[in-house]
Amino acid sequence: MKMSAISKLLVAAGVLIALTACAKADVGGGTPGGSGPGGSPQPTVPVGPPLGTEFDLERGKSTVLSDSDVLVAFREVSQDSRCKPGQACVWEGDATLELTLAGSAVQVHTNKQFPVEAEAGGYKVSFVKLDVDGVVATLVVRKA
Repeated sequence: MKMSAISKLLVAAGVLIALTACAKADVGGGTPGGSGPGGSPQPTVPVGPPLGTEFDLERGKSTVLSDSDVLVAFREVSQDSRCKPGQACVWEGDATLELTLAGSAVQVHTNKQFPVEAEAGGYKVSFVKLDVDGVVATLVVRKA
């Protein structure tokens, strides 16, 4: 059975679509900071300071500490009842920071009446300060 020119064209188009879909599914499968399959570039995670050093981290950002392979991410501020500058408040309030430490989700608070440190994967993250807008957190990570 012979294939007509239209049939050949449809088969070729189907093969091209399948190859394109496979190539797109392949992107992003590599290691952070390296090349993925097929040599596609991958986003890099910034290298931060060594363990035991205070560092600033913006909400939505992450860093890998320079003398370890521990990744720290500041995901979000899930609640913030801190007293804003210029306001008269009955108490100082509290903010809850949602972090990732060594692959585990952890929380730390700004108010010392609540946990200001969290442990995961053999490391401990300590809260130092959070800017007024809740965008930049200052943290310290040490071995637990």
